[in-house]
Amino acid sequence: MASTPNGLYIGEGGASGDNAGKLFRWNDVDTLVEVAPQYETERGIYALVLFNEKIYGGTRDDGELLEWNGANAWVQVAQQLNAQEVIMCLRVFNGKVYGGTFDSVDGGRLFEWNGADAWVEKAFSLDNEDYILDLVELGGKLYGSTSSLGGRLYEWNGTNAWVQVAPLLDGQVTARTLAVLNGKIYCGTQQGGRLFEWNGTNAWVQVAPQLNSQTHIWGLVNFNGELYAGTQPGGRLFKWNGTNAWVQMAGQSGTNTAVLGLTEHDGKLYGGQYDLLEWNGVDAWVVKATMPDIGTIRCLVSVEGLEEGGSGSGILFFGHNF
Repeated sequence: MASTPNGLYIGEGGASGDNAGKLFRWNDVDTLVEVAPQYETERGIYALVLFNEKIYGGTRDDGELLEWNGANAWVQVAQQLNAQEVIMCLRVFNGKVYGGTFDSVDGGRLFEWNGADAWVEKAFSLDNEDYILDLVELGGKLYGSTSSLGGRLYEWNGTNAWVQVAPLLDGQVTARTLAVLNGKIYCGTQQGGRLFEWNGTNAWVQVAPQLNSQTHIWGLVNFNGELYAGTQPGGRLFKWNGTNAWVQMAGQSGTNTAVLGLTEHDGKLYGGQYDLLEWNGVDAWVVKATMPDIGTIRCLVSVEGLEEGGSGSGILFFGHNF
């Protein structure tokens, strides 16, 4: 039997000071069911990933790694390391779990889980960047996007350091989210809601400007061979036209001013903030469930096909509310 039941899982974040950090599972109809309460005093689950048929969560305020026991609780599998406050993103790479970190002093590190009980640091902060906001794999290498000063793209050297492969472009100091499409890395930005493409060597290239005053691209997903993005402050869904522009595919739904955790599940796109939203495939969001707690949706992970012996699919999201 699989360790994790199939389904769509939600990691809870919260406003500053909130006691969040729960794990919910959608019942596939209209309800989010709590399957793990807050772990100790951790105030948010900021990233989720599926690894070896188990769900793992990265936390705020102590940058821990938690493993869901498959029933009703989080179990700590890595304590805080080097005073890093938040695990902003998680990625499975070469059979191991990696995390990108935040800390206001020498953050922006890369951690590797030892598979048992601890983080191991694999890259220190570079150029005073405090955040590693997202991680993607391309061509057998691991890449991270940054924030604080430069909105840069880093490549891990495979041993102990980050190497810059794209500097700041046009004032977009927050490289919020990454995705891979047709063998290229793309980045959604925060200050101007733009889409950048990495030239494969040393620079970002803008391939879509801001649309409809949306300043944040919170999530970027390769869905059916096209790039989709969740936005803020209008909670919209954008699709890249493949050349030079965003196209709006859904407007704001209710009070959801942001679409966080954009994820594919069972052939459909999901995201949300106060509600779990499902895209109708044409032009609108459909509310499928409402968060039952004080927190908000911060990240989603889809678990599919485990009973049939598959490895499942894990799509992670990262975010912060500092």
